[in-house]
Amino acid sequence: MEKNGKKELDPDNWQRFTELRDEYQALYNERERRYDKFQNFIDTNYIKTDKIYDADLLEVEDPGFDCYICCTDVIWKKEPGFGFDRGFFLACSSLENKWKISYAASRGVYHSENEEDEKTFLHYIDDIDAVSVREKFLAEYLRKNISQDVTEVLDPVLLHEKEFYYDFMKKPEEEHYLFLYYVQEKAEATIEQAVKYARAHNLKIVEITDRPIKGGRLQQYTDVEVIYNYDMGIEEWLGYIRYADAVFTNSFHCCCFSILFEKELFVGFRMGDKVTHVLEMFDMLERKFERKSDLINNPLPKTDYEKVKKIMAEKRKESSEFILNAIHAMENKEKQKKDYGWWKRRQTYPIHYNSGVKDEVKVGTFASVPGETRRFSSGSTEFTPERYAENDGMFKLLFNGFGYHNHVPAGWRIRFRIGKRWYWYLEDHTYVERTEYSENNEKYSPLKIFREGERIPFIPLNGIKGIVAEAIWEEGMNSFDVVYNGGRKSRKLQYQFDESKGTVFARKDLSVEYRMSEAGINDGTSELLNEHYSIPHYKCLGRKMRIKDNDKWYWYMADGSLKLIEPGTPETGERYIFKEESKIPYIPAGNVSVVVFESIWQPSVSAKFWHKVKKLVRPAKGKENE
Repeated sequence: MEKNGKKELDPDNWQRFTELRDEYQALYNERERRYDKFQNFIDTNYIKTDKIYDADLLEVEDPGFDCYICCTDVIWKKEPGFGFDRGFFLACSSLENKWKISYAASRGVYHSENEEDEKTFLHYIDDIDAVSVREKFLAEYLRKNISQDVTEVLDPVLLHEKEFYYDFMKKPEEEHYLFLYYVQEKAEATIEQAVKYARAHNLKIVEITDRPIKGGRLQQYTDVEVIYNYDMGIEEWLGYIRYADAVFTNSFHCCCFSILFEKELFVGFRMGDKVTHVLEMFDMLERKFERKSDLINNPLPKTDYEKVKKIMAEKRKESSEFILNAIHAMENKEKQKKDYGWWKRRQTYPIHYNSGVKDEVKVGTFASVPGETRRFSSGSTEFTPERYAENDGMFKLLFNGFGYHNHVPAGWRIRFRIGKRWYWYLEDHTYVERTEYSENNEKYSPLKIFREGERIPFIPLNGIKGIVAEAIWEEGMNSFDVVYNGGRKSRKLQYQFDESKGTVFARKDLSVEYRMSEAGINDGTSELLNEHYSIPHYKCLGRKMRIKDNDKWYWYMADGSLKLIEPGTPETGERYIFKEESKIPYIPAGNVSVVVFESIWQPSVSAKFWHKVKKLVRPAKGKENE
């Protein structure tokens, strides 16, 4: 942010991020220890595939299972600046036409930004064969908007009896303490109420948060003992909840385990509805408090955990039956095939044209297309048009507009990006990750070479972030027809050319052109003929040059660039004027076929005088006979 000047642009965000940076930096060692504890728990207790799959890898590689389950927590959130994670919707190409189940999925607080986001969200979920969610509000919304049945289920941590977790947990050394755990928000009200409760009941406070600061957030409270534990692992966390005298939290899963362990639970403010939902499910909404609540003189009603256990048993049975019945039903049923191509064809993405060489490359005719040009430290040049490409198999590659001296275009090779991975497009219409491809490896087809103007094929993948068309070159030089144009349509235009070396075309519209028999070479050394046109009372100022490249005409400008000639559009910019004994410059374009030199004329002094006389004596329209 400092490098990009964000500090000046947004002081509030700058302060917020630098404070957060300092907090994390101050607790680096504690967080490192906590990370190791979490990783050890995962390595010890989880059965995993050898390879780590994310949404992008799942586009091209199938892990090989018959059924996939996307399971809890806030996995269906649209992350600002990132979007939906297709992996958590099972919406990846390798998972197409596989059985899919969602269990206790949640959407969280952050919803779609626009109608297109919501269409994507519902499209992903509608492809799941058995849908269950964690929150009632999400279930009600989906029932109105997708074709599938939607079931509300318990969070998976509640599917087990509490004794299941006893083997995992570690009993804390502290006794008679209040466990304070808050997430997301700074939770000032939760902290204040916890301190008041701890004082009144002579309890220590064990504090943990997902955004700690060195020294703890309770430093201002000097009359209560606070123990900060910022390197806590999963086993310790479970133990602290089980053995606490009271739990103050705004965390959904802390609520779940507190209910499971039948604790004295106090729930503070939390954005969203998931905490409210789990309390409502077990008829425990009275355990929520506000900043103004007086928990000492007006204590919250006691929780009837016998009643809670009955609700838990019923919900546990319903939830277990949902997931097991869904799996068993899919074991004995053939999946009906779907076509996913229509959805993928809706994708658009930026397309970048890269020069593919490190030598000095001119932007050439690309300069006339709306877009952005960048030059990389590697030396290559890249042009990105404003217009996005469509993944419908009809979008055509541009002709190579770069100019590369002593080389001619030989086509494009294409690579595309899925997430952070780049893939080459191969001749057999497959693709391989860029880091894995080798021309010497016989298991890979050669890279496909696309012709200029060829259509980009439909790519049957989701999440395409962009395509790079990299130019391929061959040694050689463009040859082109050289034409000298008189520049004016006049009966008085006179010319004298050597017709053994070219052909004169005197047209009915009074224009005259001389086309040379010998082709010009785009190497910057061909010499111009001296002026062979003349007009009485006119002086030739020089010649302007226009070129034809891939069926389009361009002016050669004073700065050496090429400007597209668009009929009906006012001409702007200064064109280069060629004088006598000039040379035809190197033209920064790859497919030049015709070069026209057009004479520029200026009336002499006597000609200007006679023009004025004619205007004075010319009879007015309709009065020619007077």
